[in-house]
Amino acid sequence: MPPSPEGRQYPPWPDRSPPSRHPLAACLKRRLDVKSRLVDGETVVLDQQAGVIHQLNATASFIWERCDGQSTLTDIAQQLAHAFEVDPHVASRDVNAMIGQLEALHLLEPCTGEDGVNGKAPAPESRSR
Repeated sequence: MPPSPEGRQYPPWPDRSPPSRHPLAACLKRRLDVKSRLVDGETVVLDQQAGVIHQLNATASFIWERCDGQSTLTDIAQQLAHAFEVDPHVASRDVNAMIGQLEALHLLEPCTGEDGVNGKAPAPESRSR
């Protein structure tokens, strides 16, 4: 089994959550009504709508914080690979799996035109005078 970014051994991602259905060029954002706080290096996510609290480990917290409506899944995977010093392919797989889990929990939503398109910030409006 490959090591996780925290250096622990883990089995392949559970089958209960499908991998992300989004291309790596996509961007996603956290639902606005979901609250999260960092506690002792891990993120606690409160989904009041579902009445559930989730605790994310360091890797999941890293990915969660970057679901900002601006970063693409590729950007997040590259940042994860660099920050945790893991192979880029492992980072991409981990991001894809974690995004799939967050989507299955309905904690993420796709970006809209105001957030960016295909993970990129909206182009500045050109104004002619």
